[in-house]
Amino acid sequence: MIFLNCIYDYVLFDLDGTLSASAPGIRRCIELTMEKMGREIPDLSDYSKYIGPPLITTFQKVCGLSPEDAQTALHIYLDYYDTEGEPRNSLFDGILHLLERLRESNAKVAVCTSKNEISAKNVCDFLGITPLLDALCGSDHSTGRREKEDIIPYAMETLGAEKGDKVVMIGDTHFDAKGAVYNNIDFIGVTYGYGKKETMWEAGARAFAYSALHLEKLLFAEEGTTADDLRLNLGSNRFQLRVGAIIMEGDSVLLATNSKADYYYSVGGAVKMGETAQEAVKREVFEETGISYEVDRLVFVHENFFRDEVVSKGTTFHEVCFYFLMKPLGEKRKIEKESFCVTGEETMHWVPVADLQTMKVFPVFFADKLGNLPETVEHIVISEL
Repeated sequence: MIFLNCIYDYVLFDLDGTLSASAPGIRRCIELTMEKMGREIPDLSDYSKYIGPPLITTFQKVCGLSPEDAQTALHIYLDYYDTEGEPRNSLFDGILHLLERLRESNAKVAVCTSKNEISAKNVCDFLGITPLLDALCGSDHSTGRREKEDIIPYAMETLGAEKGDKVVMIGDTHFDAKGAVYNNIDFIGVTYGYGKKETMWEAGARAFAYSALHLEKLLFAEEGTTADDLRLNLGSNRFQLRVGAIIMEGDSVLLATNSKADYYYSVGGAVKMGETAQEAVKREVFEETGISYEVDRLVFVHENFFRDEVVSKGTTFHEVCFYFLMKPLGEKRKIEKESFCVTGEETMHWVPVADLQTMKVFPVFFADKLGNLPETVEHIVISEL
């Protein structure tokens, strides 16, 4: 069977910087508001300073207005937003597909934003995503509902979430992370928005997604798989098809590790339905490193039998993995692209092949085989059962 359901019962999305690329419209309306009030326009080049917090906070802390003038500015801003802000919104790449997938799943979905609720609804209508939502929850200054700490429980109540249900907040700022931590729900920070990963981390964020596709991986399946990954669940047993990349430059190989691992592993991942193994390994390498490598040849076919007691709680695996040697680029490229897995932030390392004998590396045969790669495809079977 193909894994179709979201791992969460309720998914709450921030709007600005998470679903919508809204910065140009927000910036323009702040500028127009300050002009109309005869005030100096502040430096608005750093979006993280004013996209995420309530507008009242922005007008006071970023624009330097008094609480009374900030209230006046808020009303002026909202008048401008319908004509100057809303039309400048657009969805981030992949968001529409993700919302459609969630709509087809078991999860209930809500927008949970510090934006005024009426303005938020207008934006969602403009973007065409309102029919894909089960609730749309924003701020309401008349009730004192302004911060994410207050809007998250309002959204959960609106959706009908109960104690014990799996709920996740998804956002791009530390305001979102702080609100999720305060309400004791999971949080996934997106790094493609306007906030900063460092401040989200400081607020308690421990899971991050760098694209809508990566966000789908975190929402739709355990162990970083997506619904179209090739795997078959048979009770407590699982078969899965994967690919691995052997990326070598000179005497070193590129390996990955993550913030919760005490070992290194090859770059790679699951093959998707309708995708060839060669297509899969090129896609996985690019997603994880940001560098396009071409396939040289297939080197190993690895059949692996093992039991996972940690992540999959006793599931027995029969895994087949194709390991491809990638064509070298002639230099060790620095990996600057952020890469993540469900267990934490991944980092890439150029490791001397000679050092593999003294390191904990998976697959284990890398230590013996990478120093002298076979000229023909080798079938390796390892059973830990």
